[in-house]
Amino acid sequence: MINQGISVNQGGFIYQELGDGIRCSGTTLTINPFVSKVNAWKDPFEPHYWENIYDDSTDDDGNLTNPGGVLYQKKVRTGQARNNLSFNYGITATVAVPLDRRMTNNCVAAMNSRIKYLNQAYKAKKLDYALSRLKVCAEQLKLGVVYAKDSPSYVVCEDVRLITPPNQLIDHSHSIEVGAATNDSGVDPFAFQTGISQEASSSE
Repeated sequence: MINQGISVNQGGFIYQELGDGIRCSGTTLTINPFVSKVNAWKDPFEPHYWENIYDDSTDDDGNLTNPGGVLYQKKVRTGQARNNLSFNYGITATVAVPLDRRMTNNCVAAMNSRIKYLNQAYKAKKLDYALSRLKVCAEQLKLGVVYAKDSPSYVVCEDVRLITPPNQLIDHSHSIEVGAATNDSGVDPFAFQTGISQEASSSE
């Protein structure tokens, strides 16, 4: 018989680290498969032994005539195995649970806050990049400089457009026709001004 023990060394908890010294540990499940091969041999190996066959002849009174006398020896098999080869396999599982749940909950809350901060910082960096790209591309468009369409960098400023800023009137011109202005009804829209002028001249 061979008694074989498998030792499992659990070690410490598994930690998740997020920076700024935030390291949280939670419930840990450890699964360890194992395979073992054992080869045991007998030393010294005795496949048989010699058994003495004693002289049990007696006289008329029933007493041994040759007590302790060995008539011959008989060869007896021991039944020992020269070696023993065994192949074992299996799996072990251990579960480790932190006992202080308050510290675990506080650590998880700190980790969640850190994740929110990192998301906001990422969005801020993304906004800074977008505004910087817009500014540089607009300056180059004002100078009349653009990437060629077959350039790998064409996509950098592809979506940037120049428009007129609000509350600003750009230079422009209109053509004005000189003549009597009438509407669709045939009435001069400035007739009332002519009438006022005539009344003023007559009163004088």
